[in-house]
Amino acid sequence: MFAKPFSLVLVYILTIFNILILVSPIIAASLPFISIESGLVSVDYDTYQRIKFSICFVIFLVSFLMLIYLVFDFLFGFSVRSSLKGCTPYEKVKDYDFLTDLFNQVKSKFGERNVRLYIKKSDEINAYAISSLGTKAIVLTRGLIDHYLASSPDPKIFLYALRSVIGHEMSHLINKDFLPTFLIIVNQKVTNFISKIFHYLFSLGMSLARFTPYIGTQTVNAISWIYSLFNFLITAFNRLIVYNIYEFLRRGVMRFVEYRCDHQSAKAFGGQNMALALSMLGESGYFTLFSTHPRTKSRINRVKNIKISDSIIHARFFDGLANYFALMFLPIICLYFAKQAHIDLMVREYVRNHETINRKVMTLWHLMSKFF
Repeated sequence: MFAKPFSLVLVYILTIFNILILVSPIIAASLPFISIESGLVSVDYDTYQRIKFSICFVIFLVSFLMLIYLVFDFLFGFSVRSSLKGCTPYEKVKDYDFLTDLFNQVKSKFGERNVRLYIKKSDEINAYAISSLGTKAIVLTRGLIDHYLASSPDPKIFLYALRSVIGHEMSHLINKDFLPTFLIIVNQKVTNFISKIFHYLFSLGMSLARFTPYIGTQTVNAISWIYSLFNFLITAFNRLIVYNIYEFLRRGVMRFVEYRCDHQSAKAFGGQNMALALSMLGESGYFTLFSTHPRTKSRINRVKNIKISDSIIHARFFDGLANYFALMFLPIICLYFAKQAHIDLMVREYVRNHETINRKVMTLWHLMSKFF
């Protein structure tokens, strides 16, 4: 029940550590202005405000760029396209026409129409769901289809087993199980991009500071050394400890997600069919290639007695709620830290100083006021 909320909490904890790497130059540059006397750390008010502004601005920048990335990916679906390299729509694959009726049954039972089915030319026994906020796809390998075909005593069993596997993947899609990993990938791309810019600006600033009176080479070297040390320690801690803990916990959480996908596919097409699909794959099937998947015997015991439900299979309530809050949390963070970094005041001042923009904004505001 709480597997998805827990995994999304882990995502945002990992995001915090990624942001810590970004603010390490700010911390390093601020240390010369922080004094320690009698075990007490003190800093003057102006320096404190600058540090606070810088950190708030970094968090705003990360969250804002993540939102921009999510919007563009929703519009153009480039993350899914890159994951579908080497895959072909099943309609274009010879002798795979039988998948049309099978796939339509799955889409109808799960209430999903905007999903594409692809075939990957690979001997690997595998199936997986790919999704972003705007595009959804299920991929079956030729190896998986050939394996079921060879293992089935008659065509009906082959079709029932394959339909259950597609139903399992459809459960991943309707519950947006891609979201935690997708947010991590987006955050890493954004933080890596900003980190490179900050590193360049920091190096440039230190180079210019060497020639600035009253600063001196020793101070610059000290700040650069502290920055390198902070960056190294936080990055090492992030990669060696935080990521490993996250991955360990994620794998444990995903086992419950796999049980849910089995359960929903069993409700859609019968527990016996889902159990059949699992037993035909055995422990060497795609379900056990990763440690996120529980043992096949345990999964069969959980689904074999489930009866077919007449109703459409929907996303679990808590999964849907967690997805909603995860997506809403990002713009809330963006707006909050925009306020803390005084971005709103900067934008307002910019609009005031540009007459054309100000006039258009005021016109739009008056139009909105009439409706609301």
